[in-house]
Parts: sequence; structure tokens; C-alpha cells
Amino acid sequence: MLLQAHIPMAVQVVIDDVGWWSGTDDHATGGPYRTGMARDHTIEDYAAIIELGRRLSIRPQAAMILGEWDRTNMLRRIPSATWQGGAWDNRRWTGPWLEETAELLRQHRGQVELTLHGLCHEYWDNGIPTRAEWFDSNGQMRPESEVRAHLEACAAIWEQNGLGPLPESFVPPAYRYRFQDKDGFADILAEYGIRYLTTVFERSAPSCSRLVSPWFGFDGPLLAVEWRAAMGNEASGVLPWYEADPTLAATRAIEGPVLGLHWPNLLHPDPARNGEVIDRWVAYLKPFELRPDRMLARNTAEGYAQLLYHWGTDLSTEAEAVRFDFSRLDSWNRQLPSFFTLKIVAERPPCLESPDGSLLVAAQPVSPSASCHVFRIERLADSAGTMASKATLTVRSS
Repeated sequence: MLLQAHIPMAVQVVIDDVGWWSGTDDHATGGPYRTGMARDHTIEDYAAIIELGRRLSIRPQAAMILGEWDRTNMLRRIPSATWQGGAWDNRRWTGPWLEETAELLRQHRGQVELTLHGLCHEYWDNGIPTRAEWFDSNGQMRPESEVRAHLEACAAIWEQNGLGPLPESFVPPAYRYRFQDKDGFADILAEYGIRYLTTVFERSAPSCSRLVSPWFGFDGPLLAVEWRAAMGNEASGVLPWYEADPTLAATRAIEGPVLGLHWPNLLHPDPARNGEVIDRWVAYLKPFELRPDRMLARNTAEGYAQLLYHWGTDLSTEAEAVRFDFSRLDSWNRQLPSFFTLKIVAERPPCLESPDGSLLVAAQPVSPSASCHVFRIERLADSAGTMASKATLTVRSS
């Protein structure tokens, strides 16, 4: 009987619009949409993300909007960044809760991954809001001087609040983005240490020539991953961005590598009851660990690398062997972790060995279900620093 072996596709949780302290949607009067919640946000709303990460042993991305974290009103110097322009005054949202929340995030870096999103989500042209902060709706990048001013302000507010080093991941507001063909935005992001982009490809023209699969592509130095791979429901697609305390039906399916949510989707109108919503998300997500073809991403770097291993490796099985061809993966010439996750379906935990030493079984099998066994596999380089494009693992019963 042939083996069943899979390099599963990982699911990375990405949470949009974290960081607002006011939830009020003010777009009708020229302000930002914010989260659309009819209450202010509290430290309990950040604790909810951390609890999700803790209970599932993952690091959800929290895409941070930083304007209401501005402690010194520095955004007065960048009129395009806020609806108040040069009269920007953020004193309403500066208080002890900023340091309390920053300390909570510092203490729980292993349960949440802060991600760059923007300052106030939109771009104000002489006080008139336009979508969105980095690109307009026609895919035109904002003037480079403005882009750099916004990025420098993000970095400064990040530092003001002691949030650690700038992140490697980025989600563009309203998914307004243009794959690099003339403006060099991806190169600018890379200057600030960004490596991973998550966006809606159909809003990010021109993208077709940059895509390797429906779920990812490369934009210069960035690995771009499709946001709209997530939460299809029986009616119309994704959860509304403003919906708190959502119902999670089993018919909602995640087809791709991202569970793209907005912050209210994890929260309750009463912050003391956020845990009830997190309970439902944990129950919804845990079964992905049991499937041989899926898994939960522990963090962005590993999850998105697993996506490339999943698509870039030709896998075949025989009665007592699993064969790998990494030629397509290696042709992309991307700097990736050398390890990936392999799942094998078998009645007993199998023993894996690499006859030529090109692979290392770096972790003993974990069995999330009776018949699905999870291995961490590492590709090893030879004395010249080269990894073999083809490799084999022999499999025997324990």
C-alpha cells in the first residue's frame, strides 16, 4: 500500500486594523472608518489576540494602525496623515493605557506578531480623505516624499511606545497596492526591513505577471501572499469588517494560506466577554491541525515558507519511501528557512531516515490525531554549501 504524505499548506491568521483606540466610524464626516465598533477599544482587546495565539501556539499578525498611539502629536507635521492636518491633537488617546498595553505586547511577543499597516489608514489631500494611505484606488503610489514621511512616522511612533524592532510583515490599508513596475514601493518597504506582504491581489494591479500561484507571488524583494483566501461562507464570502461576536458555521472554509480577519471579528461588544469569541475561534481553527493537508502557521516566516515548500516541491510516494524534488522551489531563489513540515498518514508513528544524509528529521513525530503524524524536516547543505534538489526519506514502521 502506498504511503500518504503531504507538505501541508499552513494557515496564517492576519488581523486587520488593530491599534485604534476609538472604534467609531467617522468616514461620513471626513475622518477614518476605524474599526466600526460602537465602543472604544481597551487592553482586553489586545489580550484577546494574545489568548488566541497562546491557546493555538501561533503568532497571529496584528496589522497596526499607529495614529492614535502618537504620544507627542508629531503627526501635525504630516497633514496627509490625519483628518485634522496641522491641527492634529491626539491628547484624548494618550494615557496610562498606552504603556500598559505596550508592556502587555512586549511580554507576549511569542503570542502576537505586530505588523505594519499605517498611521490612520487613509490619505488626506487638503483635508479630503482618499483611499488609501500608500496608494490611491487607481494603483498610483502616493508621492515618494509622503510615503517616506509616513514610514518614518510609523517608525518613530513604534519607538515611542517601545514596541520592539519594526516588523518584517506589511498589510496595505484597504489592500490598495501596486506590484512594483515603476515606483519602487516594494524596494522602499525593504529598506525598512519588510519581507512579507499580505494583500488582496485583485486590488493590487498589475499583479498577474508577478503571481506564481493563486495564493502568492513575488514583488521584487517581497513575498506577496493573497489575503482573500479566507472565510468563504455559505452566502457571500468574508466576514464583514465591522462584525463583532460573529457566528462561525462549519460551512465557512479557508481555502488558502491566510485567515484574514478584522479586529472586531475577534471581539465582543462587551470587552469582558471577548473570551467567548476567542473560544469559538479556537474551536474553529484547531481541526486544521488534524488534517493531513493543512496546518496552522506558527508565525509568518515559517507559515509563508511552508506555503512555498507546499507549492514548490514535487512530492511522490512509494511503499517505503517519500521522494522530494525541490527544483521549482530552488528556482525562485528566495531566502527561506531550511526546514518544513511533513505529515504522514499511518496507523503507527513511522520512522524516517535519509539514505544520503541530505535531509534531517529534526523533530520526532507529533500525532495530532490517531493516524496523522507530523515531522519537522530540514534540508542540509553539503560541504560546498549546496542543498540537493532531489532527496528521499525511507519509511519504516516503528
